[in-house]
Amino acid sequence: MSDNYIRNREGRIIAKYDGAWLRDGQGKLVAYYDSRNDVTRTREGRIVGKSDLRLFSLRKERPAK
Repeated sequence: MSDNYIRNREGRIIAKYDGAWLRDGQGKLVAYYDSRNDVTRTREGRIVGKSDLRLFSLRKERPAK
């Protein structure tokens, strides 16, 4: 079942795919995948890298415990 939500091991929602965008658990934009140019960008527009690295960007956004 694909519901576009990414959950942690406890079942809590940590992110959501919203089209080409990835949103964090609070609904803030994290990253955008531009399939035409095959690059991933942050919400500020900086290039993260080639290919779909939206989940990598999510990891960088989460504060360390």
